[in-house]
Amino acid sequence: MKSRFALMTLICAFVLTAGASSALAIDWGVGGGVAVVPDYIGSDDYEAAPVPYFTVEFENHMNVKAVGGRVQSNLVPHPIWKAGVAGEYIRKRDDDNVDNNKVGKLDEVDGSFHIGPWVGFEYATQNWGNWHGRFETMWDVADGNDGQLTRLAGGWGTPFAQTMKIGLEGFAGFGDGDFMSSYFGVDGKNSRKSGLDTYDADAGIYEVGLNAHYAWRFANWHGGWNLHLIGSISQLVGDADDDSPVVDEGSETQAMGGVMITFHF
Repeated sequence: MKSRFALMTLICAFVLTAGASSALAIDWGVGGGVAVVPDYIGSDDYEAAPVPYFTVEFENHMNVKAVGGRVQSNLVPHPIWKAGVAGEYIRKRDDDNVDNNKVGKLDEVDGSFHIGPWVGFEYATQNWGNWHGRFETMWDVADGNDGQLTRLAGGWGTPFAQTMKIGLEGFAGFGDGDFMSSYFGVDGKNSRKSGLDTYDADAGIYEVGLNAHYAWRFANWHGGWNLHLIGSISQLVGDADDDSPVVDEGSETQAMGGVMITFHF
């Protein structure tokens, strides 16, 4: 049922996005970069990951944005109120990409792609500035964790020079029982395989954190070239804290940092 609902959400998104084709695309952005991320949720070992970037903005305020493993579309032609479809990819966890020997012996959690609706607002201030907030809930449609992920986020951005902008966003994440048990729980079979204690991770809030973004438009020839520095720090909480043997092998504090170069035309 979750997969069918998510599929219907995706179909509706394509139908509504097709309606944007009658509106003029006023900005296209492409680019990419690299980030350093934990090798699993709760790890204290880090690895490099690619960060692809693509955006398109229409004159009626509809848009599509893809950064790293996240895709988000706004399907509401309004300057402030926003709604659409969000998708997010979580990489698989197995012994090939996990450094920790005990966690690597747990059953593999395949790569997961969550998709679902989101609603929010974006109130623009002068130049690039804005206040924004969003609520989203997504279901895994790739048979990875088979769970539901819900997030509440809000933040602020402001220019501090003619070509520079900084932004901060606070967020909290909630996982259902399938999501939590996939990443933080240990059943009897996995306890015997890994040597970790058994642990039952129930549904609830699992992380709170802060995203940071710095953008610098360093060149304007043939459009606009931009340098982006991105960072995030979060704390695992609830049944995802270090009471979980998976997290106890790593760290409750999770961080990410990266750099991107983008071109807008």
